[in-house]
Amino acid sequence: MKKDCFARYDKDISALIVGNGRIEKKVIFKGSFVRTVSVLDKTNDTEWKCGSALWQRCPILGETESPKIDVNIVECDEPFGMKPHLKAIVTLCGERGTVWYEYTVFDDIPFVFGQIFVEQKERIGFDATDGESDKVSYSGIEADYSRGADGEFICGEDTIDCIPIGRVHIEVESVKLYDKTDGNDSLVERLKTPIYKSARRELDGNIFCINDYPSGNSLMLIKHSPTQSSALNRKGCDLIMQGSSFAVLRGNGIDFSNIPSGKVPYYASAIGVAKSEDIHNELWRYNTAMTVSDPRRSLFIMSNTWGDRSQDIAVCESFMIGEIKRAVKLGVDIIQIDDGWQSGVTANSRRRKGGVWEGYYKDDPNFWQINPEKFPNGLTPLVEMARGYGIEIGLWFSPDSSYDFVNVDKDIETILSLYNKYGIRYYKLDGVKIRNKTCEMRFIYLLEELTKRTGGDIRFNLDVTAEDRFGYLYHPEYGTLFVENRYTDFTSYFPHNTFKNLWNLASVIPTRRLQMELLNIRRNSDKYKGMPFAPSTYKMDYVFGVVMPANPLVWMEMTGLEDADAALLSKITEVYKKYAEEFFASRVIPIGNAPNGMTFSGYLCDSENYAHLLLFRESAAKDTFTYSLTIDIADKKAETLYNSASVDFNISGAEITVRFSEERSFVWLRVAK
Repeated sequence: MKKDCFARYDKDISALIVGNGRIEKKVIFKGSFVRTVSVLDKTNDTEWKCGSALWQRCPILGETESPKIDVNIVECDEPFGMKPHLKAIVTLCGERGTVWYEYTVFDDIPFVFGQIFVEQKERIGFDATDGESDKVSYSGIEADYSRGADGEFICGEDTIDCIPIGRVHIEVESVKLYDKTDGNDSLVERLKTPIYKSARRELDGNIFCINDYPSGNSLMLIKHSPTQSSALNRKGCDLIMQGSSFAVLRGNGIDFSNIPSGKVPYYASAIGVAKSEDIHNELWRYNTAMTVSDPRRSLFIMSNTWGDRSQDIAVCESFMIGEIKRAVKLGVDIIQIDDGWQSGVTANSRRRKGGVWEGYYKDDPNFWQINPEKFPNGLTPLVEMARGYGIEIGLWFSPDSSYDFVNVDKDIETILSLYNKYGIRYYKLDGVKIRNKTCEMRFIYLLEELTKRTGGDIRFNLDVTAEDRFGYLYHPEYGTLFVENRYTDFTSYFPHNTFKNLWNLASVIPTRRLQMELLNIRRNSDKYKGMPFAPSTYKMDYVFGVVMPANPLVWMEMTGLEDADAALLSKITEVYKKYAEEFFASRVIPIGNAPNGMTFSGYLCDSENYAHLLLFRESAAKDTFTYSLTIDIADKKAETLYNSASVDFNISGAEITVRFSEERSFVWLRVAK
């Protein structure tokens, strides 16, 4: 742990000050009440504070009691999960229960992550509102907040944090994220809202950037929770701006009238500061610190046969042998066997009807054994064959959601047995249903336990296509996100839409956390007859190119590819694999226009030593476009790594003008900085 991070507790004023060389957050504790009194941007000598920041009280603690306070400061440097960090833990132990306030900081990153945990003591007839001040009808600020015994205002029980602002001329940029992508194809929604100094505004979102535009300073709030459609106990908006005074981040996910036993987590939050022009770069640095991501420290190419809709029919030993042989030629790193490898039958089966989507052990005690008919020799021959080619085998797995994940320990042992016997490290977790806090806590336990017991060697591909799950921001440290199911069988796959979704997510989520798909563009071409942007009108290198900054997911039966398409895919993956580590280390910045099938778009992948430019012409009528960049490359040499059609380009400062000879083509440039 570097000395840049610090935390100290001042007993005289009962204040915790936590931060690093870039940021400092000051929190005061008074009895059972907590107040964030200031956030200091040390780089820009700016302090966010006001005299009317509100007190918070967890309903677990009585209003008039004086809980015992304990402060513990811990240096954490596990070789997996988050980067090394400092954690300050303030424990309030009261008559009705215990509350933990935990704050985490990383070296040289101007963000403070915070999470609250509660544990209720057994008490007959306990009511979460016991001891609270009576709420009465007021106008203005008093309509939303109660008064404590000393007359000061108190946030509601749903509060995660209340941050003082103290700025008159501000604008809030809200970013709302969508998952459940089986029904959503616009995954990022942005809104800018001017804030009048005396007005109350309710805002929805996952990330909020409060811009003090006269000074050019920004304060960012992140709600580390599932998306709005999946959040537990959601009662209303996510952020209340009380004019220019303070911001209340809401929606902690807890029903205080029905708290599970054990140490129960609030949804978490983070606060960051920087100049407005720098805040999104700092957001990327913070996000990458929160998740070291894949143990190979590189992006990977994974295949999964489910995209061709054979489901569990095709999967067997002979079929997978063919997939391994084709994977070698295509440059695939991991071959993931989806639903169908196991003895049990799920609701998605084409083998027979009557399968289940939870309650697996009840349906069949041997549900998660290797299917002896499909794999009479087990998985060992396939694993060894793949390993001989430098390829890993991964598996699909569905944790048992029944009875609030009551079988979580069985699931852990099942995955561990597969890991220990076959060395399988990558598991796509699907079918997850987070119905309540008990489900959430047990699912977190599964992720934590498997990560700890394998030293971070197991990684998860967390499906966010359906059901109530963790989404993009809640517990991001455990692996990649399986973002979309798209199929040519249902005419739901359009390359430009996958491009659009990755392009939009790249501005707020590190693309190395995402898996984005490419399909066999020849399948079901008759179903797309007469449609613009039909997959068959693209080339295989192009549909790979639009997902290169993420972990490309070859969502198909690779043996079904036409030879010409396989050759073109092999050509670009051969180049890609040489630079996957540089992509992994890059901040991916969307440039050009948002993809819509008819414009010019692209990515600037910016790392410490290199910048990669991926520049695309969709079906645009013009052949020339000027891309604005965030870096000046005028004096740098641009090396052409790949082009799908001939291009000419001219660099001028922080701009590059490209003439494309063909529609639906792209060029890939690399610049040494």
